[in-house]
Amino acid sequence: MLPPLDSKQRLRLGRAKMASVSYAMWVILGVFAYLTGNMDISREVLLVIVGGVALTNLYFYTMIRSGLNKRLTDPSMTVPQLAIAFLWAMVLMLSSTELRGAMLMVYVITLLFGIFGLSRKGFFGMTAFALAGYFAVVYASYSFFPDRFDFFRELIMASILSASLIWCAWFGSYVARLKETLRQNNTELKDAVSSASREATRDHLTQAFNRRYMMDCLSREKTRADRAGTTFSVCIFDLDHFKDLNDRYGHLVGDEVLSAFAYLARQELRATDVIDLDSEGRCFGRFGGEEFMCLLPSTAEDGARKCAERLRVATGEKEFRNGARVTLSAGVAEYIPGEAVADTLQRADEALYFAKQTGRNRVSCADRTRTGVDTDKPDVVVKGNFPRVGK
Repeated sequence: MLPPLDSKQRLRLGRAKMASVSYAMWVILGVFAYLTGNMDISREVLLVIVGGVALTNLYFYTMIRSGLNKRLTDPSMTVPQLAIAFLWAMVLMLSSTELRGAMLMVYVITLLFGIFGLSRKGFFGMTAFALAGYFAVVYASYSFFPDRFDFFRELIMASILSASLIWCAWFGSYVARLKETLRQNNTELKDAVSSASREATRDHLTQAFNRRYMMDCLSREKTRADRAGTTFSVCIFDLDHFKDLNDRYGHLVGDEVLSAFAYLARQELRATDVIDLDSEGRCFGRFGGEEFMCLLPSTAEDGARKCAERLRVATGEKEFRNGARVTLSAGVAEYIPGEAVADTLQRADEALYFAKQTGRNRVSCADRTRTGVDTDKPDVVVKGNFPRVGK
C-alpha cells in the first residue's frame, strides 16, 4: 500500500511530472533528429538513451511516491534531479554537433527548475557544474570529431551559454531569495495572528481562557447539546479567603497563587482534557477575580463533581509561594435541555455560594429543577435561594 500524500509530497510529485514532460519533449526531438540523420549514434545507443531517461524519471517518481525521499536531507532531491538532467543534456549534445546550439536551450530550461528548491549558492554551484560539463562535451567533440570542430563557432556558443546560465543563476537566486523572504513574512504573520488571537481569548495573568471566550464556548456547547440531544456540565471554582491571603502576603503573591492554581488545574484536569479547547469544545478559564470556570461537554453531573473534587483535594495539598495555602470551593451544574446559558451559570453560581456558606473547601451540585441546591448529592443540603456570603 502506498502512503497517502501530504501537501508537500503532492507538490514534489507535481514537479517530478513536470520534469517528465520536459524529458519527453526533448527525447521526441532527439528521436526526430536521429530519424533525419542529424545524430551520429547507432540505434542501440539511442535505445539506451531513451531507456535511461525513462528509468531516471521512474526512479524519482518512485522515491517521491513511496515516501523514501523523506529520509533524505533534501526531500525534493533538487540537486540530483538537476545534475542527472544536465548529464542527459550533455549526452544529447555530444551525439549531435549540428544541433548542439539548439540543445543549449535544454541547459537553460533545466537550470530554471532550480527555482523550486535551490539556494543562491546552489544555483551558482549547478551553473559551474553545467558549464564544466559543456566544456567537457566540446573537448570530447574535438577529440572524436576534429574534422567537424569549428573553434570560433564553439567559442561563440560557449560565450552565449555562459552568459545565459549566469543570468539564469542570478535570476533564479533572486527569485529564491524572494520566496524565502515571503515564507519568513508569512511565518511572522501567522505568529502575529496567533499571538493576537491568544491575547484576545486568554487571561493575561493566568493564561487560562478569559470570560468572554468561556461564554462563547458555553453558547456553542448549548447549541450542540440541543441539536444532538446530549448534555454538558459547568463547574465554577473559587479560592477560599483569597482576600485574606492578599492582605497577609500581598497582591504580588496573590497573583502568583492565581497563576499557580491555573497551572495546577492544567495538571489535574489533563485526564479529562478540559484545560484547552479541543475538537469537542472543552475549555477552562478565569471567570473573574479568584473565580474560574470549567466546561465539560458530554459530561453529566456526577462526572463533573468527581472532576471538581479531584481539583479541590489537589489545591488543598498544594503549598504556594511563601508557604501560602488555600482551599477551593466549587459549584457544579448539569445543563437542563432548553434552559438559557445564564440559567445554567446561575445554578452553578448558587451551588458555589452554598458550598461557601456551609463551610467552604467543598463541592456542591445544583438542583436540576432550577431551584437551588440538591440535597440528594454529597456535600450539599437544602434547596432554596441562598444569600451570598463573604469570600
